[in-house]
Amino acid sequence: MNKNKAIQWLYTELPSLERAGIVSQDTVMRLYEYYGPVSIRSRRQLTKVLLGVLGAALIGLGVILLLAHNWDALSRPTKTALSFLPLLAGQLAAGFTLLRRYSSPAWREGSGIYLALSIGASISLISQTYHITGDATSFLLTWTVLAGPLIYLLQSFTVALLYLAGITYWLGLCRFEYGPLWLFLPLALFIVPYVRSLFKENPDGFRIRLLCWELCIILPIIAGLLLQYSVPGVWILVYSGLFCAMLLHGRALLRDSRNNAFYIAGFLGLIVVSLALTYEATWEAVDTFYVEGGLDKHPWTFWYDCGVAVVFLGAGLLPAARGPGRRDDFALLAGAMPLIAAACLAARYLGVPSIGLVAVFNLYLLVFGVTTLLQGLSRDKLLTANGGMAILSMLIIVRFFDANISFTIRGMLFIALGIAFLIANVALMRRAALKKEVSK
Repeated sequence: MNKNKAIQWLYTELPSLERAGIVSQDTVMRLYEYYGPVSIRSRRQLTKVLLGVLGAALIGLGVILLLAHNWDALSRPTKTALSFLPLLAGQLAAGFTLLRRYSSPAWREGSGIYLALSIGASISLISQTYHITGDATSFLLTWTVLAGPLIYLLQSFTVALLYLAGITYWLGLCRFEYGPLWLFLPLALFIVPYVRSLFKENPDGFRIRLLCWELCIILPIIAGLLLQYSVPGVWILVYSGLFCAMLLHGRALLRDSRNNAFYIAGFLGLIVVSLALTYEATWEAVDTFYVEGGLDKHPWTFWYDCGVAVVFLGAGLLPAARGPGRRDDFALLAGAMPLIAAACLAARYLGVPSIGLVAVFNLYLLVFGVTTLLQGLSRDKLLTANGGMAILSMLIIVRFFDANISFTIRGMLFIALGIAFLIANVALMRRAALKKEVSK
């Protein structure tokens, strides 16, 4: 239960506790003064925001379609006036929101997304009217730069989502068109203060959860687009560091593992990368030294990839180096994965056979799975215990399809693994029920 919901529950219980004589009226008043007012956001308010955003987006798209249908029949001055009409309407809506409806999330989100879409539409229409040459990369960069301030001006969450998607798409275009990749850094840093403010306001709220899930989707994409792939196996270092950072930082920021996007995505990503490293083909591919455009043509790419790898490795190792407040084998093993990957990659450079590196990661996943399972059982955490069982299951599955083992033995092991799942879940649920009875 998050803090906001816990305070709401306490406020609902206080009147009955006062009537029963458990707490005095003075204690109740002191509790109200200590915790202060609680903002209660109902489902009706959330529905209102979503409908406002959807309505604004549909209106904007409908206006664009109507203009496009009769566009060729209009004169150039008329086209120019109509090109600015959606933008003017969006600015009027945003101005009205700032002056009269700023306290309404529905108005802020609706006017924000409509004005953001209007900016893109006006740029496109003016460019088409006056035959202004350009490409998709410059158009997308101009659009995101102009729409970005709306995030802070209107505190618009939906514009922030659109902005993140826009700069990621722009980075993809730059990556394949040799555009200015360095611009991505200031574009990404621009939205950091807004994300931090959302965390401070309500780390368990709907907006920050949705934003975290979008970041979990685009961060691996961004990591892949930033690389030049001039260092053999550089993706191993980058993705092991990235997913380790997502897991450990997400675990530190949000304690609720069930709704923690970074924790879940980081855990799954770390396991997928580790499973990929249990195949000999992955390590044999490291021998291929690929340089985009040729090393002689782009000699800087080698050091660039080394720098990117160091940044991602540092992001993953930093929370592991700080160490948990108490003994936490799960966090230690998760933080060790980038170090093991870096050591194995260096060993591959030195000519160590791939079969030895495959054995290392098979052993790592086995120890990681067993440790996670035991930690979940010892701390009565059903999700953690099932995570450990999932690691062991995936390891067994990939090894079964990779090895020459009879179907009979595979079937028996799967049955044994399923029974282990059931026993672990039943034991944890019984222990939780017993604790609840004792607490009563």
